[in-house]
Amino acid sequence: MINKKTFFISIFVTIILMLFLKIDFRFQETVFCCGDDHDYYMHAETIAIDFDLDYSNQLKGYETRRFHVNNNIAPTGFIGTGLLSAPFLFFGHGLDKLVTGNSELSSEILNFRILFYSLSSIFYLFLTINLTFKILKKLNYKFSEINVILIYFGSGVTYYAFERFSMTHVFECFCVVAIIYYSLKFYTNPKNKISAFLIPVFIALGISVRWVNYFYFLLPMITYLLVDEKSHVKSRLITNKYFITSSFVNLYLFFMHTKILYGKYTFNPQFVYRTGGQITNFVNRDNSILEFFSTNIINSIKILFSQEFGLFWFSPILFVGVCISLINFFITQKSKSINFMILFTFTTIFASVLLWRSTAASYGFRYLFCLVPLSIIMYHRLQNKYKIRSLHYYLLFFSIFSTGSLLFFETTLGTQLALVDTVNTFGRSLKYTQPLYLEGYLMSFTEINSYLKIFTTSFLGAIFFKLILIFIEKNSLISILGNFGLPVENEDFINYVYEVSDINIIKFIVVFIFINLLVSLTFKNSNYS
Repeated sequence: MINKKTFFISIFVTIILMLFLKIDFRFQETVFCCGDDHDYYMHAETIAIDFDLDYSNQLKGYETRRFHVNNNIAPTGFIGTGLLSAPFLFFGHGLDKLVTGNSELSSEILNFRILFYSLSSIFYLFLTINLTFKILKKLNYKFSEINVILIYFGSGVTYYAFERFSMTHVFECFCVVAIIYYSLKFYTNPKNKISAFLIPVFIALGISVRWVNYFYFLLPMITYLLVDEKSHVKSRLITNKYFITSSFVNLYLFFMHTKILYGKYTFNPQFVYRTGGQITNFVNRDNSILEFFSTNIINSIKILFSQEFGLFWFSPILFVGVCISLINFFITQKSKSINFMILFTFTTIFASVLLWRSTAASYGFRYLFCLVPLSIIMYHRLQNKYKIRSLHYYLLFFSIFSTGSLLFFETTLGTQLALVDTVNTFGRSLKYTQPLYLEGYLMSFTEINSYLKIFTTSFLGAIFFKLILIFIEKNSLISILGNFGLPVENEDFINYVYEVSDINIIKFIVVFIFINLLVSLTFKNSNYS
């Protein structure tokens, strides 16, 4: 039962979150071709609406823009994100049909199909946070729920829930915590058949979200060693018949889906992305082994400290995770097995960034965000042993600092990703990069337009204008705002007012209630209820 104080706090938190919730990718009729966002949406659409795995209608006219080999047409992005978000798309499409009385796809801006699909990533974000609470409790680590929430927001992964909702990164984190959670349940209660069966399910789901996250296979063993630190574990997952059965079933389903989509049984992401030779080029692009190591050490330092989304500034929990993994492996004499597996996990994921030498054309070093849940667990493991206050203060301060970055991202020229080729931190000339992001972020504090853009591009701003438009006609509102000296002659702003006016207020209410429900349930599961 949530008391009155908690109720008002949850309302306040929901209002704050509406400021983070962005309209840019939501005030659309659909997710348009062609890019990563569209790839994952295509999977959800063919599962939830078409009930098939035929992508010819999703890619009509763009057949050669994605995967196209031997008449097999498919997205290049993997299917896992679409599988997890499909129930939300199915529900939204059903509401659209009910409201419009038409079985065709709605062409309205922010139709229920896009609305609920976009809310799926927020649902999985909160589910990830709540499962993290449960994991830390099961491991008997002391922690603050508020701090854990703040750490998640400061990691950067929340950008891919509140803005770029059709990307994989929230779903990757969810699969990590699901594997660890059910592994914990099994090791603390070996008779739990469901947990033994579900572990391979979530490993398969996690791999299907992003094929290169091989460390998912290590998570049950890492969890085993974490539990074994507390009390000796006698049960063996590898010999459990439910785990074995589920492993074979999910292995079969994984390879079957690759045959259906791509025309062959494969576990090679380079075949799907048509990027053969990348690993060979990565290893061979330096003249010697010494140069190879020195180059990648320098690039690793850039990942940690550069102005372009350096982890120290913009994902402090990942910075802490890297430091813990290195210190534990090279200095700590105990727990060598778990320290090796964690360092190996960080190394393999870092290798993907070192391979591409970019932030991957969006917010932060997004390929690293799958390490956030594991970093949180390792941080609390460390703090429960040593209670390092300076580390605690650093993490909280820079989590707040980096959370603010989510709001100011792309509000000024200094925080926008370049639309033309620009030399990035690693010396590559690419679009969608911003080598001086830290400087631009700090300078944006002094620009009034950045605050106006934060407000108007948020759902909080959209709700504010929607409420005004109930009483004032849109053209009159534009005229009134112009009298106050605001730059309403801007074509984008005029289109914005017209879009907000056309969207049914029920949709804004649905968003507010949905997020408030997630916030309320999170408080209910915390020590603050």
